[in-house]
Amino acid sequence: MEGEKKTMTACEMMEALGLPANEEAARKLTEYNAMVIAMSKKVNLTGIKDVDESLIKNVYDSLTVYDPKYFPAKGRVLDLGTGAGFPGVPLAILRPDMQFLLVDSIQKKLTFIEDACADLGIKNVKCLHIRAEEGGRRRKTREAFDVVTARAVKAMPIIAEWALPFVAVGGVFAAMKGPGADEEMKTAGRILRELHGTLEEKKELTLPGGDRRTILYIRKTAPCPKTYPRKVGIAEKKPVLGE
Repeated sequence: MEGEKKTMTACEMMEALGLPANEEAARKLTEYNAMVIAMSKKVNLTGIKDVDESLIKNVYDSLTVYDPKYFPAKGRVLDLGTGAGFPGVPLAILRPDMQFLLVDSIQKKLTFIEDACADLGIKNVKCLHIRAEEGGRRRKTREAFDVVTARAVKAMPIIAEWALPFVAVGGVFAAMKGPGADEEMKTAGRILRELHGTLEEKKELTLPGGDRRTILYIRKTAPCPKTYPRKVGIAEKKPVLGE
């Protein structure tokens, strides 16, 4: 029934999503989720305070972005605005062969992620405390990633300007959105053209419990102009709008 609280184990989640039900990965997903909820009582990592609810709305939700065709073997992933480490940490647990860089502007969240990953033996995660606009211009991080994820971070015209400069040509920006994604895309056409991003796939799904999600996979076809991203705060104040 829609809205009813449902309890799932991490193994059941992986099976439901068609992922290999790896017991070691399931254990780490479960333990990381518990650590997030425990720390959230001291630091505001997530607005969700219940372990079972977080397994669905944070962990399961994070894994929905995974599709092997977009995540190449031994590739590099950047999770922009990672917050409590979602989707970056669950994806890193799922794909230990890939390298993950988790970016956020709040250091205390990144400190928690680093400590939790060390405790769980997750060795393919690094954190970077930086604003997106600054990271997108850095030589080491600009156009350096096979996949960039962003989960519920700003409207499409803004997050596209922040994320696409990190994506390597031929790579993908995976924008994780709610049910209003189509409306957001109507206002993002111009910025996507300027940054050479083309919508390749739109995946719509419903989480256990009824929440609807949309994932937009945007392929980058050419280098971004050097004028992007603009300086800190400009995309939010003056987003590039237009179909």
